Amino acid sequence: MSDAPQLPRLIRQFSAFVGVGALATALDYAVFFVGFQLLGLDPVPAALIGYAAGGVLSYMLNRAHVFETARSHRAAIIRFIGVMGVGFLLTGYAMRVFTEGFDLAPLFARILTYGVVLMFNFIAHRFFTFR
Repeated sequence: MSDAPQLPRLIRQFSAFVGVGALATALDYAVFFVGFQLLGLDPVPAALIGYAAGGVLSYMLNRAHVFETARSHRAAIIRFIGVMGVGFLLTGYAMRVFTEGFDLAPLFARILTYGVVLMFNFIAHRFFTFR
């Protein structure tokens, strides 16, 4: 059987994954802004609360609309949290390499980092979390 019919499905799936990521990122930043600017929280806890809120939304939308899975919520959420943890570490490592190792501007480094983590997350969720 040819892989050609699978390519449009994979492109649609990846596009939906990117859309979910955009929504989760928007929620992350909104929660951070409210916590930090309006409630006066320290920026670190505000960022962590935002990251967690975005992660919850990401899990719910990815499970419902992006990845077909027969895996139970319990099994999937444990795997999802593991992938998120690796993505968190990968983000820190990539930012350090791009900014300190390659001396790139932080904004450009963040864009590159997002791309690296996005690809990792898609592959990990497709083949590990929601398989």
